[in-house]
Amino acid sequence: MKTLDRFRGPRISVDNDRCEVFGICVWEAPALFQLDRDGRLRYRRQLQEEDFEQAAAAARCCPMQAIVLRGMQDE
Repeated sequence: MKTLDRFRGPRISVDNDRCEVFGICVWEAPALFQLDRDGRLRYRRQLQEEDFEQAAAAARCCPMQAIVLRGMQDE
C-alpha cells in the first residue's frame, strides 16, 4: 500500500503530554532535536541509519520517558 510507505522505517515520536522540555534530547541528539524560541520541541521524525545511536541515547536520557523509537530493526 503506497499510503503506508511514509510510516515504514525507523522514526521518533514524542509524547507531548509527558515532555517537560528539559532539553536533554537536544544535547544528546542535536541533529534530531531542537528547542525553538517559543519553547517548543521540534524534532525530525524519520531517521537515517547514522541517527540511530543518537536517537537511542536521547530516548534513554529523557527523564520523562517521552521519546519513543519505532520501526527499529530489533523491535
